[in-house]
Amino acid sequence: MRERIFGLLDHPSDQLDGYQTSAPDGNWTGRLDDRAWGKSANLFCYFTDIVSAEGYRLCVFFDKEYRPARGGPAMDQEPLGRVYRITTRQNKKRLPQFVTAEPVDTAALS
Repeated sequence: MRERIFGLLDHPSDQLDGYQTSAPDGNWTGRLDDRAWGKSANLFCYFTDIVSAEGYRLCVFFDKEYRPARGGPAMDQEPLGRVYRITTRQNKKRLPQFVTAEPVDTAALS
């Protein structure tokens, strides 16, 4: 059963504005902190980079079953707190594209 996900406009957290929309280009490891439904069949995913502690907002879309563009789990079904190996690339508009996400065994990070 999926955890409740709030819409962006009625989300109870006041922390979401602190996440950047300029995720690094390439591979990085991030923890899923939160999610919020967008306005156009999209889901915003809020991650904290495990190394830099920077927060980033990435987006997945309904037409991809809320999965990253080239593979990964359906982010609307994933538990908060899970850690992923993430790939992001700049698109033509120089915005980060959420390319892949692969769950990471957190014991291996220690």
